[in-house]
Amino acid sequence: MIQFLLYAGAFLLVLVTVITVHEFGHFAVGKLSGIKVEEFAIGFGPKIYSRTIGETLYAIRAIPAGGFVRMAGMLGLTGESDAGERNFYRASRPRRFATVAAGIVTNFVFGGIIFAIVDMQPTPYVFDVHAASGAAGLKSGDTILAINGHVIRQDTINHVTADLHSATTASQGQPLQVAYRASGGSIHTTTLTPRLTITNIVADQSTVAGGKLPAGGLVVTSINGSPVGTGDPAALLGGGTPVTISGYLANADGSPSKYFTNVSVSGIKDGYAANNAIRAAWIMGVVPGFDGESPPAAIASGFSAIPGFIGAEFTGIYGLIVHPPQGGINGPQGFTGPVGIAQETATATNNGFLGPNGLVWWIGFISLNLGFVNMLPIPFLDGGKLLFILIESVRRRRLNPKVEAAITAVGLAVIVVFAVYVTIGDVSRL
Repeated sequence: MIQFLLYAGAFLLVLVTVITVHEFGHFAVGKLSGIKVEEFAIGFGPKIYSRTIGETLYAIRAIPAGGFVRMAGMLGLTGESDAGERNFYRASRPRRFATVAAGIVTNFVFGGIIFAIVDMQPTPYVFDVHAASGAAGLKSGDTILAINGHVIRQDTINHVTADLHSATTASQGQPLQVAYRASGGSIHTTTLTPRLTITNIVADQSTVAGGKLPAGGLVVTSINGSPVGTGDPAALLGGGTPVTISGYLANADGSPSKYFTNVSVSGIKDGYAANNAIRAAWIMGVVPGFDGESPPAAIASGFSAIPGFIGAEFTGIYGLIVHPPQGGINGPQGFTGPVGIAQETATATNNGFLGPNGLVWWIGFISLNLGFVNMLPIPFLDGGKLLFILIESVRRRRLNPKVEAAITAVGLAVIVVFAVYVTIGDVSRL
């Protein structure tokens, strides 16, 4: 029960935080633009708490599934409250555009700040007990300093990861001499032999070895009935020539979960885990850590993640449309609704508060998602409102407010139906 309450509280924290940030963007720029803001609300439905300060009612409502900033004359329809020249639709198009776009911008800026904060935190290495690293005696909290005499950079998580990958790739499966600093500060060396591992993250598993290979991280123990040798992973696995492999699906700690025997495979390429792909590499079984970035470096890396995130989202949506094997909207690579977000929030909570993929990082990630969704030119969303303003700029006059309101209502209905459909997909994946 306590665990459930912890997860529920974390879920509410995520939603309320990103919604408040989004609505504050509209609120702040609307105020600066001289528009009368009548209400700033977090949640929908009946008011739980409200207080009027100045001309604005600040409210917390019962259903924490969103929020809104109500401005005078926002729809431009007869019967709305009239604040004269301070009505939303009396403001110039640039001021209206900025007010609507502010929610999107604040979500992205907030996400960048969150990522920067996380990047500044020292993060310990985590070694899988039953993987190659654990077998070599490495324990979580130890820090890898060098491999085969090559120093592992400790300034950014990307450098740590790149150096570890470079070392294991160069090893071709041969034993590695690892120098490390134990959690107590003493320096040690050990010999670590990486394991040939296939990451099978393909949406349509029937296309991989006739569905005979489990999905996930697969440790290969034999090829064509002989022990795994050394060399390039793809070449060892036959390249384009079929070979039979045996091994096991590894749990998170590297221990065997499910065995497979004499499964025929071919065409597996070198590489690390990638969505909708099957790749092979030499793996140590380590989640990299680092000492934390300096504030300037963390800010640069935090904000540089934003364009990559936006590009990945558009690429992902395009992939769902043009690649049916990915499973569509409700497939393994599809959209996630409230149930999926709740599940991932629980996982992030288990990862800690400030650590990599922890709760604070997850809040930043959801903030980016909320900003991205609101970029889309769909009526009712901010992107749809921005589109109306752009159309008005081209036409030099506004669409009929009743027509605009009707289009917005249709957009809202479509969003609700889509949300229900995605939620059904979330439940089906439980």
